[in-house]
Amino acid sequence: MASRYIPIQQFIQEAHAYRRQRRAARRRAIISTILTRLLVILAAVAIAVIGYLTFPSTARAAELPARPRWGLDVSTTSYHLRQWARDSLNQDNPGLGLEYQYSPSVGFAAGFYKNSYSRESVYATATYTPLTSTLPAGFSVAAGGLAGVISGYTNQEAPARPLMAAALLEVRNASGWGINLVAVPNAGQSAGFVGLQLVVPLA
Repeated sequence: MASRYIPIQQFIQEAHAYRRQRRAARRRAIISTILTRLLVILAAVAIAVIGYLTFPSTARAAELPARPRWGLDVSTTSYHLRQWARDSLNQDNPGLGLEYQYSPSVGFAAGFYKNSYSRESVYATATYTPLTSTLPAGFSVAAGGLAGVISGYTNQEAPARPLMAAALLEVRNASGWGINLVAVPNAGQSAGFVGLQLVVPLA
């Protein structure tokens, strides 16, 4: 009859490995919670600003700083709008992209990122942000939407694939540094999300 026991040294090693895995998982959970809560706070502040400010007058529109034509988009994280998605999907979404501002309200963007299903997605979109206003300290905010094509999802995950559409909120300082908040609502069984991109001006 085979022994049910394992050597004490092996038991200790496995116990230590398990504890290390638990600590690593706990650290990841804490970091993820902090990032997602920060993302929600940023989104709430941005939405509050849009709700508080009216459409800019002609004088205020003239005060909007000229934005750089080109920018580097750094995809970072997302916050899913359903609990099951927060528990089971990937919310760390690193990626890179380029954006081009054709006019004050029209732009284009393309890039790639690690999506919620831990697959690589490639996207190309057109953006339209007609709602603009100035903020203190030389910041500006623009709201609107984007539409385009994307890869990396199945029919069950994204029934409209390869087409995509989302709400877009852009916050910039006078030099063009800022963030993009990309929001997709819940639809059917699919979970919506709010995604955060950091924007670095290029030219």
